[in-house]
Amino acid sequence: MTVVEPTDRAEHSIRPIVDGAFVRLFKVIVFALLSINIVVFTINQPAHEALDQFGWVILLSAFLYETSALDKDYVSPLEKYGLRPALVAGYGLAIYACWSYWEVGDAIGFLNSSTWLAVCFVLAYDVYAPGAYGGTEWRIRNGLKIALYAALAVYAVIWLVRGVTSGKGLVGLIDFYDAALWILCFAVIELNVFQFETGEEAGATAS
Repeated sequence: MTVVEPTDRAEHSIRPIVDGAFVRLFKVIVFALLSINIVVFTINQPAHEALDQFGWVILLSAFLYETSALDKDYVSPLEKYGLRPALVAGYGLAIYACWSYWEVGDAIGFLNSSTWLAVCFVLAYDVYAPGAYGGTEWRIRNGLKIALYAALAVYAVIWLVRGVTSGKGLVGLIDFYDAALWILCFAVIELNVFQFETGEEAGATAS
């Protein structure tokens, strides 16, 4: 989050993308689907995959909170540092799950998990050390994001093909559904970042 003086906040208050009723409803639906996802993975998948779900729900929630108020300062030390334990727990579970995929020989699972950790690294940079909009740093960061999300889409397609050819019906598509759902979830975070960056650019142009 960045420190923005009260007199400047009017220039950064335009949030048509992320504050609309449709997007709020979308977030509720996504979290409902994620809740179902956790139940499904807890019952039907190995333990490390269930822990993976818990870890990423924590990280998703933290990034949604952080990116929803990029134009505002923290109101208290509790708000600023209160998310740290949650982030530690989320990253801990995600890294443990990533290593577990490697241990069991699940190459796609390991690559998918590693790629998501890389996405979180870039998002953390967006939150805590954002560069100038449209600059070289910004272009490199967003080029990296495009490459990472493209890789995640490839993994999802691989799981789709495997699911369709497995002969297991809808059960065989669980991994594809999970991969597609997480890409959708993080799209909301990217919308938050995009709106903040374009709002910053509009404010700079107006001044």
